[in-house]
Formats: sequence, structure tokens, C-alpha cells
Amino acid sequence: MFPHAGNRARLIDRVLFVLGSAGLVLALLLGCGGGPQNEPPPRLTEAKRLAREGSRWFQQGCYEKAERFFYEALEASRLVDDLKEMVRARNNLGAVALAQGHWVEAGEHLQKAMELNSLLGSSEEESFALGNLGSLAFKVGRQQEAEELWEKAIAVAEQDANQSGLAKHLNNLGMLYRKQARPGRAESVLKRAVVIAEKQGYGPTLANSHMQLGLVAKTRGDFPQAQKHLSLALEIDREAENPVGIAQDLEQIALLYQQQQSWKEAYRQLDRAIRLYATLGKLDKVGQLYKLLETNQTQGGVPESLEQYEGLLVPPDEFWESPACR
Repeated sequence: MFPHAGNRARLIDRVLFVLGSAGLVLALLLGCGGGPQNEPPPRLTEAKRLAREGSRWFQQGCYEKAERFFYEALEASRLVDDLKEMVRARNNLGAVALAQGHWVEAGEHLQKAMELNSLLGSSEEESFALGNLGSLAFKVGRQQEAEELWEKAIAVAEQDANQSGLAKHLNNLGMLYRKQARPGRAESVLKRAVVIAEKQGYGPTLANSHMQLGLVAKTRGDFPQAQKHLSLALEIDREAENPVGIAQDLEQIALLYQQQQSWKEAYRQLDRAIRLYATLGKLDKVGQLYKLLETNQTQGGVPESLEQYEGLLVPPDEFWESPACR
């Protein structure tokens, strides 16, 4: 989860998973006539500006750029001894490392965030760190530990007046319950996440709640309900201009059609999803969807040829950059 503030609330959130918002701005009374009289000193706002930039790039899946800005935010916060921004920078860096699959580095940043927050005493920052530690545990296969950490993150987030990150933690826990074949519990926490995400007005988190509810419905064989939730997730992610979320929604809708043996409809969604993943530079996902296209061709006869997709499997050269990261 990503503590930071953004100018476009639909695009930037306290994420996982976790974007957040910075609050404290100190004012400096300027002595020059005619200028702003309550302009904050640059160094007191620099860490927040850098965090916003990092969060923007993170949302687009541009992790290297996000990491650079978060390291700069950490250094800027040290210059003015801003403990809260130091904790947030560590949380942000932990989230970037998680997204990149750097488990040891992620753990180091998140443990440092917890240590610093023991001095700060912020329930908001503790919740973000616990949530990210839960994600780390899940990524390395420790599901019981992940469940315990997400439950702690939820309990701590409930103490925060703004309930920062609460919907995100509930989404993660609901996802875990779904994977553990506990659909009743999954549906319960995900419905709660929907209510909170709607109240907070952050699109990507709300879209994820609906996507997870759609997958729960699919496991129960309730395809109309699954279609409803997945289509709503796609609509919300489009409105939020969330390319990674859009690609994931298209992928899950395609899988739903494949399960119903609606091969032509599945192909339409797979075609859009694989091209979007390629544009984002997600070669691992491109490879996974290529295999789904092979299944679609074998079972349903569409597409007639996979030749048009073979070029997407070729790694770009070292100077290539996703359009989303330019």
C-alpha cells in the first residue's frame, strides 16, 4: 500500500497494493509584497511532491520510475526530519519492491517502516505497512501469515478516522478466502469493501472489489452474476483510466467466456487484453494470454492463426519503454 496524495482522486489512491495521502503542510509567511502570504517552504513540500510523482508512475506500472521518485522522497524527508514522510517513503518503496518481485528488499523497507512508525505512532502508516507485509507473505506462499497480517491491518485501519487502506486490505483478504475455497467469507468481506470504496470514491479499489466478487460468483457457477461484476469492474477501471486494471478485467472476462465455451467472445477479450499487456511491457502476462489464445484456437477455431501475436512474445530491446511510462 502506498501512502501519498494525488491531484486526480480517481487515478491515485492509498494502495497494495497501497497508495495513500500526505497531510501536513507547514506555512511560511513571506515578506515580499504582492506575493502569496502563506506559501509553504519548498523543502517542506518536496517529499510530498516526489511521493505524488512516484505514485503516478506506480499506478501506470512504471516501477523503475516510481522507485526513483520514492527514493528521492525519502531523502527529501530526511533533510527536514519529516518522520511521517520517511515512513511513507519506506512503505512506498516496499510496495515497488513487491511489484518487482524483490522479496528481500521489500521486507527490509517494510520492517524499517514499522520501526520508524513505532516513534511516530500513526495507525494509518501502521495499517499500510501491515498490509504490504501481508502481501509479501502471500507472494512467498505463507498464506496463514498473510491472513493474520491482513486481519491486523484491517483492525488498525478501523482505528483511523479516514479508514485509509481499509477497502484494499478487505480486497486482499477476500481474494485469499476465495483461493482457499471459502466463498461465503470472501463474499462477505468483499461486499464490505465495495461499500467503503464507494464511500471513499477511489475507482481502482472499487473495480478490484467487483472483479473479486465476479471471480467468487464464477467459482459458484453463477455466470450471469460473474459477468455483471466483471463488466462493472471494467467500466470503473476505464473511467479511472487504469490500464493495468483494464487488462486484468479483460483477461478475467475472457476466462469466463472460455469456461462457458463461448470461444468467439473469449477471443474478442483476449485480443484486447494481450495487446494492452504488450503495450504495458508485461511480457509474463503476454505469454500467459498467448497460451489462452492457443486453447481458444484449439477448442473453438478462433483465431484462425496466432501468427499476428507471435511478435508480442519477443522481448523489446533495452531502450524500449512502455508508452505509459513516457
